[in-house]
Amino acid sequence: MAKRYVRLRRDDLMLLPPDVRDWLPVDHVVWFLLDAIEAIDTSSVHRSAKLGGAGRSPYDPDMLLALLIYAYAGGLRSSRKIERRCREDAAFMVISGLCYPDHVTIARFRKDNDAAMAELFTQVLRLCGRAGMGALEHVAIDGTKIAADASRAQTRDTEGLRAVARRLIDEAAAVDEEEDACHGAARGDELPEELRDPVRRKEIIDALLRKAAGDQDRARGARRARKLDKARRALELADTAGRADQTGVDRRRAVLVKELEGARRSYTRARAQVQARHDERETRAAAGHRRSGPPAVAVDEHVHVRRARQRVEVVQTELEAFDANPGAAVEKAVKRNLTDPDSRFMPVQGGGFILGYNSQLVVSADHVILAADVVQDPGDEHQLTPMLNHLDQAVQTLRDATDDPDLAVGTALFDAGYDGHDNLIAPGPDRLVAIGKRDKIAGEKPPTEAPGEHATPRQRMAWRLSTPDGKALYKKRGATVEPVNGHIKDQRALRRFARRGITAAKAELNLAALTSNLLRLFTVHATNAIPTQ
Repeated sequence: MAKRYVRLRRDDLMLLPPDVRDWLPVDHVVWFLLDAIEAIDTSSVHRSAKLGGAGRSPYDPDMLLALLIYAYAGGLRSSRKIERRCREDAAFMVISGLCYPDHVTIARFRKDNDAAMAELFTQVLRLCGRAGMGALEHVAIDGTKIAADASRAQTRDTEGLRAVARRLIDEAAAVDEEEDACHGAARGDELPEELRDPVRRKEIIDALLRKAAGDQDRARGARRARKLDKARRALELADTAGRADQTGVDRRRAVLVKELEGARRSYTRARAQVQARHDERETRAAAGHRRSGPPAVAVDEHVHVRRARQRVEVVQTELEAFDANPGAAVEKAVKRNLTDPDSRFMPVQGGGFILGYNSQLVVSADHVILAADVVQDPGDEHQLTPMLNHLDQAVQTLRDATDDPDLAVGTALFDAGYDGHDNLIAPGPDRLVAIGKRDKIAGEKPPTEAPGEHATPRQRMAWRLSTPDGKALYKKRGATVEPVNGHIKDQRALRRFARRGITAAKAELNLAALTSNLLRLFTVHATNAIPTQ
């Protein structure tokens, strides 16, 4: 048995290898990422670099891009933490080439290249295609909600936005009145009396310059300007939210009609169930069986029937009020956030809402992200056609990368969130769209025989989903797209966007998606060989 601990070597004189290429093992993912960035076209990020002007030389955009990708690969998205890692972590030091970019440079690079991230995502997808990835025998499309960098408490309806604007304008006016009371008819920026004395001028000027940063008059002016700017933005949001366009009107009415249909089905089902139990009791009583329990109430007075009927009446009344004044109804329901005006309230699984965006992903059979998008629509029903268009562009990219013009999608898989008549008949590849949730993907009453010649698209889809082949194929949807959604949120730490606005959100999702694709390529190709052009 050992008698002492392993000796620590903190005081020993040691030298790191003189070549930074010896700081990491040859199979480290950093070398793969650097080779991958060298193999793709990064001209889109070089266009924003400022070369040829005065001042310090800029950092290499390829280096900053590699730094961001490696940071996102480990779920690190804070520019300050990335800066700290560049001085503490050997992998970050190798990527940065011991340049130590500061957090402002990293954050500005990410901000200035919002538009470039979509092009870089396509470049990485082309790289995956050349490596033989992007299997298209089936693809899965799904949406997941990601929170915005915004405060729920800053959300207002149109009246609330106008009230905020009025309050800010009143506060700005109060600042003006305070300055008028302080300075009177003077401007407030005149020289003090003692500055007019040449004897004391020099020392007093030095003292005033040191205090200039804390000058109260200047602070009041800046505060007034900030309040007026916030008031202007609040009024702009109120005007935008108050204009209920025809798309919003049609969509809101479609939701109400769908709710009314569902409420009527629930009422019919509840009444039929209560009526069946009532008939069964009457039959048993006629046969001489003794009744037990309290006396049965009339079918229409049963609590379940009454509640279902009341729900129908409530939705019917709401729909009638909407038809009477659709613009006012939509305007009253519209809310905007002062922190991130592009964000919307999104329903999440398990109940409740988050303030954020709906992120859509298209994933291939071998877990390559083919397309990614961020939308403000809280539902998925209206995203099927746009995502199929994105899928068409991704397939064309893979065709160009593989020189295979016959490459095509086998079957596209969608969950019940995309259920809708127009989605079942929309042009595009073959698809399976669930018309029920969980274990009832074929609906409450799955068909037991093949539909006839005059069957509706929904009836045909229900039959396909009820067959063994259809069930087996649809089961691949969850195994295809759900793990990728989990990796985006957990491994890339993208549960909340770091920046505000839908443009910034799209850029960040594209960055996380191309990072996931590169890591997938690294995992599949253990030799780390980057395919050539």
